[in-house]
Amino acid sequence: MSNHERKYLTGRVTIQVTEEDLQKLEERLANSTCRTMSEYGRKLLLGKPITVLYRNQSFDAFIDEAIALRTEMEQVRKGLSFSKENEIRLILLQDQANKCIYKIFEHVCQNKS
Repeated sequence: MSNHERKYLTGRVTIQVTEEDLQKLEERLANSTCRTMSEYGRKLLLGKPITVLYRNQSFDAFIDEAIALRTEMEQVRKGLSFSKENEIRLILLQDQANKCIYKIFEHVCQNKS
């Protein structure tokens, strides 16, 4: 299919579900890469693969803390006047922290596979 050709969705399928089932569908939709319930439903009905996202909450919390730390370090570096020597030490410390965070991130990504 070229860039100028589009497939238009013209058919309509309506289903009724209980509130409980709707909640389950919405939760599963939220954990997938599908952007709409229609897209999710089409894939389910046609037996197409659905990519599901799994989150590691403890790693997410760690990343949030690391981002906050990096932001705070940048603010300290920019907001306070340091001697040239202390500023260089702070920049090196920030670089070391970034490298450690990146190593942890790589380790987690390798262990997912």
